[in-house]
Amino acid sequence: MRVEIYKLFREGPIVLHIGLRRMDRTSHLIHSDTLFSALSNSLFKIFDENKFKEFEEKLIISSVFPGLKGPSKDILFLPMPNIPLKLEEDKDHKKFKRFQWISWNGLKELLKNYDKDNEIIYLKTIENLKPMNSKFLISKEEYEELKEFREKDENIIFMETNLEPKVSIPRVPTISEERTQGLYFQENLEFFTITTSTGKKLKPFLYFLKTKDDSLNEIFIPALNLFIEEGIGGERSTGKGQFDFYEKDELDLPDDGDFEITLSLSSPRKEEVNNIIYFNLVKRDGFIYYQKPTGYRKKTHFKIGEGSLVRTPYRGENIDVSPIKDMRVISYGKSIGWKFS
Repeated sequence: MRVEIYKLFREGPIVLHIGLRRMDRTSHLIHSDTLFSALSNSLFKIFDENKFKEFEEKLIISSVFPGLKGPSKDILFLPMPNIPLKLEEDKDHKKFKRFQWISWNGLKELLKNYDKDNEIIYLKTIENLKPMNSKFLISKEEYEELKEFREKDENIIFMETNLEPKVSIPRVPTISEERTQGLYFQENLEFFTITTSTGKKLKPFLYFLKTKDDSLNEIFIPALNLFIEEGIGGERSTGKGQFDFYEKDELDLPDDGDFEITLSLSSPRKEEVNNIIYFNLVKRDGFIYYQKPTGYRKKTHFKIGEGSLVRTPYRGENIDVSPIKDMRVISYGKSIGWKFS
């Protein structure tokens, strides 16, 4: 299946704060329903509501994942599949369980070892897979290509969380000074460039996939351009979640096979529930924002997380999470995935 890749860049470090219901935690990825909401809000600022029906029906996107722009080619990362893993050498088992991300080429190598009878990945050897650091797994070829970036450290680390000190100041003064302010820490996710002593750079970016549909470009591209200007996530006024430009590319996503690794947060149709094999549930809720805060909360619901294993066909669907009858609030739940046998 032909898909478009939209790579989001920033001249300096990319800093994100994607809330997890508390200030001292941030999500390590932007879910597809969050991306859909941001793009939809940009759409409403440019076009009338009649365009949204076409936008909702045709748009199929993934969640937002990290990537690296190297001297010769880009490395795209995907969530580590949620599939039980068995290694012939038990000493490497715990190390592999800690990996959260895997490159495209690494995933191709990993899925060659899928045992569909026992529904596990059985690795007799790990020669074709190498750790980039404790959370990222890449192919042997990619490991060799990044050799010059390991001149100072064996691990190449381009993504970290940091704690930013904040002081809370109430809007209404109180008598007690102890209640007027308090120190707290906010967790942010930061992506930064790796530079060698010779000046070569490994530049991080974020990207998402979109199924190719030229008929949607008339409304999607303007919405994307405004999205790039406005950003995503919390504290955008301080520069978080901001991007300077994007690059578009195309490639083929494997679309033939009996199994699929999900690459978006999905809501299965009733007839697809029995197709789910391995998964993690992600709780979704929060306040409704429609050009401005509405004061209403979405209905709490759960979705199938990225990296889950399902049987094909598996399409998912968008759902209405509005708490009131006369307001339609769509939560994105369509699936896009990596198929294999």
